[in-house]
Amino acid sequence: MKASLERKKARLSSALSFSNVIKKMPLWMKSSAMQQGLMFGAVSIFSLILMASVTLLYVDYELGNQNKEIVKESRELVQGQNKHIDDDPIEDDEIMAVLTSGFVLAGVLVSLFSAVIVTALSRHSQKRITRIESVLNAAAEGDLSVRTGEKHTINDLARISVSVDEMLSRLEGSVAAMSDISANIAHELKTPITRLRHNLLTLRDEADASPQAHTDAFLNELDNALEDSQRLATIFDALLRISQIESGARRSRFSEIDLTQVVGTVAEIYEDVAEDAGMTLSVQNAEAPLLLQGDRELLIQQIANLIENALRYCPEGSQITLGCGEDADAMWISVEDNGPGIPESEKARVFERLYRVDKSRTDGGLGLGLSLAKAVAGLHHGSITLHDCHPGLGVKVTLPVEQR
Repeated sequence: MKASLERKKARLSSALSFSNVIKKMPLWMKSSAMQQGLMFGAVSIFSLILMASVTLLYVDYELGNQNKEIVKESRELVQGQNKHIDDDPIEDDEIMAVLTSGFVLAGVLVSLFSAVIVTALSRHSQKRITRIESVLNAAAEGDLSVRTGEKHTINDLARISVSVDEMLSRLEGSVAAMSDISANIAHELKTPITRLRHNLLTLRDEADASPQAHTDAFLNELDNALEDSQRLATIFDALLRISQIESGARRSRFSEIDLTQVVGTVAEIYEDVAEDAGMTLSVQNAEAPLLLQGDRELLIQQIANLIENALRYCPEGSQITLGCGEDADAMWISVEDNGPGIPESEKARVFERLYRVDKSRTDGGLGLGLSLAKAVAGLHHGSITLHDCHPGLGVKVTLPVEQR
């Protein structure tokens, strides 16, 4: 036990010493370009030494073989076994061939060594880059707990990794604090709003049951207060719902659903609603099932919001078309109408919360329908876009095939 504790202390001391050494390094030594330059210089020097050593050893080996051949011929000449004397025992061509072979062999070995070093460094850098990309992608999808795990700012990529981790830590803390604030606001405001509406309803019932006659102005103001309290409660619930969707918490409820059944369910509900409003709702559903991982309830609410927007802003006699299908790389849902549409200058802002194109209209809209539709699309890693139908407006929700 004591030996294990000593080893842990030694490793901790070594790690701290390494960290102190890195911290004391000048900034220019932590530059990736400088480190690569120094590495290139070291590899070049080592390559020259390796090339010279290999060449020297190879030439020495070949000359040794030729020396043995000369000694052998000299002995044969002394013993009278060979009376032929070679005036040029070491030919120039042979020397050049030996030197050339030595340089070629050394060059091949140095090239292989350099290739291994470069490949190893490239793979090491690429792993860091890939790790940073995966962390940023995960953070973009709402997972702020991911980290690169880099501890030392030894070069540029390491400094970026450490900065990314610090940024995510601060962002995670801020989001957690905001979530706590939202939860506190929800707890503090939801009850008073509910109590306010209950009190207004009680007052309205007492006014109806009272034998004393009340003025029409009093009853109208009471009805307006009831309507405003209901509107306030609806806005509050919608904002909290959008925040919950954008946090990604609903992904845990994903299951395999058929998009054609979702569209069919919404169409069945709103065909009669459209008829009562003097409009026509037609459905262009896909023949084959469109399966994906998603939240059925939210997708139904998303499509319902898009249809309700069309019903609210289109005049009587308008045609609304609901459809879904699949392209090569994505599935889609579309709602199109032949109503007045949205001006081009307003299309960039209609997805903002509580934003309304015509602020003077009193049609009961909250300015949250498209915001919620966008949040649901984002929860499913999809997108939502607007386009002109000439006349009218089209809304298209695109869901990537990966969701299946």
